[in-house]
Amino acid sequence: MKFQEISDKLTQFINRYNYLAEDQPANVLFLLKCIVLKYLVDNQRLDFEVHQKDIKKNFTLDYILGLWQGKPLQVSFWEQEQIDPQPIGNEVWDWVSDLTTAAPSLAGENPRLIGSLYEASLLINHKKNHGIFYTPENIATYMASNVLGTYEVGDKLEKIRVLDPACGSGSLLSAIYDTIILKNGELSPCERQTQHRQLLETGLLGVDRDSIACLVTRLILTLKGKQYVKPLGIFCGDILTEELINPQSVDVVIGNPPYVGHKEIQTDYMKLLKNRYGEVYRDKGDLSYCFIYRGWELLKPGGQLIHITSRYFVEAFYGKPLRVFIRKAFAIQEVIDFNGLRVIEGVGVDPAIIKLVKKTQIDEGQTIQVKRFFIKSHKPESYPKLIQSLNQNNWQGDLYESFELLQAQLSDDSWRLYSPVMQGIIEKIEKKTPFTLDNVVQSFQGIITGNDKAFIFEQTDPTLCAFDPALLKSWIKNKDVRAYQITSPQKKILYTNRIGAIDLYPEVVAHLEKHREKLKNRRECKNGKLAWYKLQWGRDPDHFEGRKIIFPYKATQNRFAIDENKCYFSADVYGMILKPRLYHQVTEEFLVMLLNSRLYNYYFKSYGKKLGDKLYEYYPNTLLRLGIPDIKEDTIKVFKDTYDKIVDLKKNGSALESGKILAEIDRWFYDYFELSQAEIAVIETNR
Repeated sequence: MKFQEISDKLTQFINRYNYLAEDQPANVLFLLKCIVLKYLVDNQRLDFEVHQKDIKKNFTLDYILGLWQGKPLQVSFWEQEQIDPQPIGNEVWDWVSDLTTAAPSLAGENPRLIGSLYEASLLINHKKNHGIFYTPENIATYMASNVLGTYEVGDKLEKIRVLDPACGSGSLLSAIYDTIILKNGELSPCERQTQHRQLLETGLLGVDRDSIACLVTRLILTLKGKQYVKPLGIFCGDILTEELINPQSVDVVIGNPPYVGHKEIQTDYMKLLKNRYGEVYRDKGDLSYCFIYRGWELLKPGGQLIHITSRYFVEAFYGKPLRVFIRKAFAIQEVIDFNGLRVIEGVGVDPAIIKLVKKTQIDEGQTIQVKRFFIKSHKPESYPKLIQSLNQNNWQGDLYESFELLQAQLSDDSWRLYSPVMQGIIEKIEKKTPFTLDNVVQSFQGIITGNDKAFIFEQTDPTLCAFDPALLKSWIKNKDVRAYQITSPQKKILYTNRIGAIDLYPEVVAHLEKHREKLKNRRECKNGKLAWYKLQWGRDPDHFEGRKIIFPYKATQNRFAIDENKCYFSADVYGMILKPRLYHQVTEEFLVMLLNSRLYNYYFKSYGKKLGDKLYEYYPNTLLRLGIPDIKEDTIKVFKDTYDKIVDLKKNGSALESGKILAEIDRWFYDYFELSQAEIAVIETNR
């Protein structure tokens, strides 16, 4: 309630005195000074009544902090603050006085509150525009206590150097500070001040490209002490491209690196990173990959790295170079897989916590502690309970599973973090699958038009009557593809990529002319590779014209169907065509029944890339690694008959009857792979 009242006051000020909003940094800096002043006054480190007239005239951080110190600062606290502050009008000063004296008191509050106020009230638009999301306090506390758990009170802990390479508003460094103080136990005021000074001057290091965020971090750390000490290790800059920290000089790297994909990075900066971090950062890699490599460079031998980061690198195709690097450069101690639960509010990325130790030689017996949350419908208000469960020795078995596996078992193609039960099931499958799906099919992606308004039509659109019917093709999207079924197409695509001379189709020209400017501005048209009237990525039309298996690119479960109606489809759908059957008897019907089975739904999800708590990415590079059994020809014929029955029953809406047949198919595959009843129960409950 206290936090909300102060946050509301700050928001009201921004809305009321919007002339300050024209200069965002000045606006934020002014309000930060107000919060710092209030914190010092409420905690009896500064007498507001005595100094308020002078503060109004000299409303700078240096002056306010100098009053706390008892003498003017010899070295400026924040180098970027104006030396000559703008005068404060009486109306604004009255608001400052009211905030300082009348608002809920901050006495005894952890200065981390300043970071929370900054994030909640002062940074709303800035965060959205720059992809900045800070670490929740409970996660920061868990990470700090986890990584410092091996350090004992004494010389080693007192001399520890901890770096946050993308420190933001200081939540992780604040948690490190608090954890160290807690581990030290009862200290005399003099000992406490000595520890405070050591941490701020040599122990805690932070870097961020956002100068105001660095200021917030400095303020939080400074205000944790009874006496003024300036943090000397917080730098504004880019840890990835600047030499701000000496190599092999830190004991711990703790971080929540930015979640930035290749599409959001400027070309010149990306080239710089690929040149500098080429061992881990290539093609469509994530910026966070560079932070792990940079952390390794800065760590002492035996130093620890703990990051909360996107879990995508565990399975992503473009994460392979990073997986290779981690496996040879670090002993992997722990992986906490939130399994699609987005426990950082507002972040559309699935997080995981990974804890590593820098090693030159990895023991063959190195074990990884894996904690993976079960897929359930958790509401955001329950997330604190999930984080709290990680700290409990008697963890709640209904929230996550905990198991160990050998680091040597990890494959560079994908880290399959399997529990013993899952490992047993997968081993049984792969023991009896001599082929992979990649051996038996060729995959292809759907069409990208570059301008759907120009090429896609409703079936009932009268415009279609003017076109040559040979140019019109049935058009489907992700939602139209179900297991065993494709809904009747409701749209048509004007497929222009087989047109040689556009002048022979005046009705097409007349229609596309309305979109000509946008069509000409497509990249491929501008560089001369594509005629203005063609689809941007029309693919090979022969693939669409033949018999094929299709499936959605993103789905909550396996949805494969055979298309025999020459449907064309968008890029959120993929197709598969059988390769020549030189050494197997696989048919489209068998593959669809296998891939739609409960067993293969479980199999794919055991290593497929997650997108949220239940959604998966069916990218061919991942999907085609599925093992495929070698089935006899007479069995294949039985599957063909069964497939026809399922399709017919689904068309007629006989859900009960089709359900019985599907259950029989599931049982056939369970028996074929020799699964136990206990293993079947796991599959049935994890669908």
